[in-house]
Amino acid sequence: MALDASSSNFPDSSGISFTAFYTGEVWRREGLSVPFLASKQGRLLYLAGMPVEWAGKALLGTNNVIMLLQRHHIIDHVLEKAVREEGFTQIVEIACGLSPRGTVISRRFADIDLHYIEADLPGMAGRKRHLLEKAGELSSRHRVIDIDILAQDVAESLEAVFARELDPTRKTLVITEGLVNYFDYSTITGFWARLAKTLAAFPEGIYLTDLYPNFGWHPVVKVANTFKSALAFATRSSVTLHFGNEAAIVAGFGDAGFDSTCVHLPESYYGVLDIPVMRTPSLVRVIENRTASA
Repeated sequence: MALDASSSNFPDSSGISFTAFYTGEVWRREGLSVPFLASKQGRLLYLAGMPVEWAGKALLGTNNVIMLLQRHHIIDHVLEKAVREEGFTQIVEIACGLSPRGTVISRRFADIDLHYIEADLPGMAGRKRHLLEKAGELSSRHRVIDIDILAQDVAESLEAVFARELDPTRKTLVITEGLVNYFDYSTITGFWARLAKTLAAFPEGIYLTDLYPNFGWHPVVKVANTFKSALAFATRSSVTLHFGNEAAIVAGFGDAGFDSTCVHLPESYYGVLDIPVMRTPSLVRVIENRTASA
């Protein structure tokens, strides 16, 4: 039976699923996705958002699409290094939505024993599973499973899914992209603490995520804070910018139980990766957290 987070004592995160259609269309239009993940909803949302994107780039030197591309490429880069150079062979992408990463990475590393698991709330997971199955992409090494990261003591909880679905002998890397800022700090740090503890059971663990910090000096923060109430209403979530500086980011993830944290800035990858270059400092950050088994 599909679980609904609203039936528990935790916030309902199902409202953010519609953003998966928009980001999925961004990946498709930028040549990062696969044809079978296209959606009518995504096309409509993308076209509706274009005036805002154009205005942002003209007035601020950046927009949401630019930062989406920056974070996506950096996450892919860190992920691929972990697979090629460190032997991480078990990947879990939580809140996968219509991300093409599972298909792209599974194809790219077809020559090694890599297991890629996509996970989301039952509604989105079911849609993704159907699309992948129809395209012939599902296999024992590329699966889609149901998860509810805010629930506990149920079959779809983080702890139950990892215990049931993952190989405890493999180095394991977890990704959440476009998720963190939809939750207030108390809620998201609760998830981080549970994830850090769960990953510590594996030989080595990496948690990759993006976030938009609350840097008071950044011009985009003022704009983001202006629009976050509307986004929170649309997504039925607590849209929040977290952390006032890089040191606070490292301390926050350390407090959650991760052994080490590295903050990746898009500017560090200009000329290294094929990512959009902005005339103003980027606001998005990619966070690489690590755990080691006791």
